[in-house]
Parts: sequence; structure tokens; C-alpha cells
Amino acid sequence: MTRIEKARRRVTVARYAIGVTAAVALAGFAAAARATHPGTAQRVATARTSVTTSSPSYDDSSSFFGDDSGSSSNIGPSGSAQPQVQSGAS
Repeated sequence: MTRIEKARRRVTVARYAIGVTAAVALAGFAAAARATHPGTAQRVATARTSVTTSSPSYDDSSSFFGDDSGSSSNIGPSGSAQPQVQSGAS
């Protein structure tokens, strides 16, 4: 066997060794990630309770919010406050 053939053989063995090591490392990482992921954690058994609801009787004289006094509320800047606009320029 010549020196070049020996070198090629060592490179081939090294490539296989690196591939196997990478595959084992990936499998170990995947197993660790799966074990520590909160979506796969063991679930605690909780007692189920049933909730009974009665059908509500609606009064047409009240509005959806329960106040039909004609007043309105507004969510937004109070008074004469101007909205703040941010620009991307620095």
C-alpha cells in the first residue's frame, strides 16, 4: 500500500468517524430538547368539574353594556392631546 492510499484510507475513516459522531450528538441533543420542552412535560391530572349555566333572560331596555343613559365613553387621548408618532429616522 502506497502512502497516498494510506492517506486516502485515513481520510475515509476520519469522515465516517466525524459523521457518526455528528449523528450521535444530534440524537443526544434532540433527546435532551424533547425531554426539557414544556409541551412534552408530564401533565398533572386535574379533576374535571361541570359548570351549569341557566339561560339568561335579556331585558331589551338595557344596552349591551348595561347603561342606556346616553353617555358614551371614548378610549383614546384625553382632551387636546396629540397622538405621538415615532419615526424610524435617527
